[in-house]
Amino acid sequence: MAKNTVIVLTLLSALVWADTLDFGRQEIVVTNLLRPDQPKQKTPPSLDTKALEVLKQASYDRTRTVADFLLANPKQRQRLERMRLDNRRGDTRFLSDGTISTDYVFPLVGDIIEQILPAPGKRRLLGKLACPCCGQAWPEDRDPPEGLELAPLEDESTAEWTGILVDAQGLGLAPALFPAVVTEQDEEVYGPSFADEERLAGSGMVGYYTSQSDAVLTDRIGSNPLVVRALTVAGSNSCDPVISDHDAGRMHSSAANLDLMSQCRVGFLVD
Repeated sequence: MAKNTVIVLTLLSALVWADTLDFGRQEIVVTNLLRPDQPKQKTPPSLDTKALEVLKQASYDRTRTVADFLLANPKQRQRLERMRLDNRRGDTRFLSDGTISTDYVFPLVGDIIEQILPAPGKRRLLGKLACPCCGQAWPEDRDPPEGLELAPLEDESTAEWTGILVDAQGLGLAPALFPAVVTEQDEEVYGPSFADEERLAGSGMVGYYTSQSDAVLTDRIGSNPLVVRALTVAGSNSCDPVISDHDAGRMHSSAANLDLMSQCRVGFLVD
């Protein structure tokens, strides 16, 4: 079982168990306390509200929290706040004073992320490029005609990978809902513009892992990933790994790699 990267967001400091957003498991965990002097209720109150409060404190991208995004996008905020969020009952603990502590688990992917997806952007391929029609190398000093998207320049040496793993261990990378992999010139190598919207909503932007041995056991990364090393992290939220131009070219070196990114088969190694 892979270890998980957890951001703990304490809403009530007096509680023994805090409400949390677990990026490794891609879920929000809300703890409900039923004290002996309170009437028992079948459905604990305000669980959706508590889950959304946890979500709002999480990093959305390199500069914003989810709360920032929702403030700038009131229609999405209203839809999200009106939703009845799916959850399942988790662990129950019986405390010494008679209090019953019960966890409720809300999946982060699916309906929640679908409401707060970033606006689609235009991707730009890096590295050696080719004409999509004939497969020949495209001249570096020539811009493609309007509407023509160049393809990666491939040959028989192009490797086939099962996923892409960015090693950011030791750099203090923090998780976010929609991080990006960028070059030292801040060109986007991977981000929402490279991901299929339906797959992004269903599986999340990236997976977070604390070891490569854990990552390769997952369907997302697979047994033979392309591994690149991050140089540093970018953004005030420290969520975007920065890689070399060489590794950016490797990530964009084939249509198969672009398909991996479209399927969000990308993971970050973190501490």
